Amino acid sequence: ASAYNPPVGAEDMCLLSSPRALSGGLSVTGGAIFAAGAESIVVNPALTASSQRTNLHFGYTLLATGNDVDEDKIGTAVQSAIMIPFKLYVFSGYVNGTFANFNEEMYLGNSVNGKIGLSKEITDKLNVGASVSGGAAWKHGNDWALGFNLGFLYNYGNLGFLRNFRYGASVLNLGKNYNNSNQLLRPGINKESNAGEYPGLATIKLGAAGSFVKNDNFELGAALDFTVPAFQNLIVDMNLQAGIKNMLFLSIGEKFNVRETIEGHKAFIPSVGLIFNFTFDVKNNEYFAKKDWSQSEMIISAGYKNMYDKVNAISAGLDVNLGMKDTSAPEIILIGMDE
Repeated sequence: ASAYNPPVGAEDMCLLSSPRALSGGLSVTGGAIFAAGAESIVVNPALTASSQRTNLHFGYTLLATGNDVDEDKIGTAVQSAIMIPFKLYVFSGYVNGTFANFNEEMYLGNSVNGKIGLSKEITDKLNVGASVSGGAAWKHGNDWALGFNLGFLYNYGNLGFLRNFRYGASVLNLGKNYNNSNQLLRPGINKESNAGEYPGLATIKLGAAGSFVKNDNFELGAALDFTVPAFQNLIVDMNLQAGIKNMLFLSIGEKFNVRETIEGHKAFIPSVGLIFNFTFDVKNNEYFAKKDWSQSEMIISAGYKNMYDKVNAISAGLDVNLGMKDTSAPEIILIGMDE
């Protein structure tokens, strides 16, 4: 087997293009304060199983480097996704484009990547999901990827002082990933060697999350993820979120990539994201009224992350959840009882 030496930043290739991902909110358990949208299948295809509404998502990130050796000073990452609930399962589709050609760090080239997934509630506590992923890369020669991903989420409930405690896991990139064969030579995490396969084969993600405070006015939660790419690295993600009136959320994240840090590729400045939810009405539209979409929810987000010493990312995102959540309790009618 080849030594583990992906390009710097390659393990985060699909975690660059939205504020929620940049700020650590896209965890294997749905973030410190649970939120599952179409982009959630990037980390765990099971997260969407409890979703009731169609979700449309778009995210864009501007990457900028201050390294003198980089001829290209600007890169971009963009994504679009859709989630549609059906009676038996929830469908999600995701497309990402990453264009980063920095010589020192994030020497990723150009790629377009996609995922298609299905998720399902097995019980009121257990969600499972699976997805197929694929992609095409160019700039440093042509390459392709095709793989399979599995995941689960268990909603435990209250655990001691923690509210909405949950844990989950996923196994990603089971298949053929990008590699450096037939490509222009470029350095990996270890600058002395050429880059190898990425992202890591059979990447395992484990995590837990819960809320310290949860009421109608305020919620404070935390999430912790451990990622093991190809059994040869350890990445620790921490996310802290505070929410006010289920309307305004502050997300703060910290990432520690052991192998990159050992090789001198590090940045310990926390990432930050701001998320704003609001409802809107669509009037005089028969189609929306028929679908119960006349009142829907829009989510606007922004984020910043210092990726490495001189590489920074600024991101913006937009989500539309069609319709409103059904919060009413099920109605039980006993046949034969007098009204």
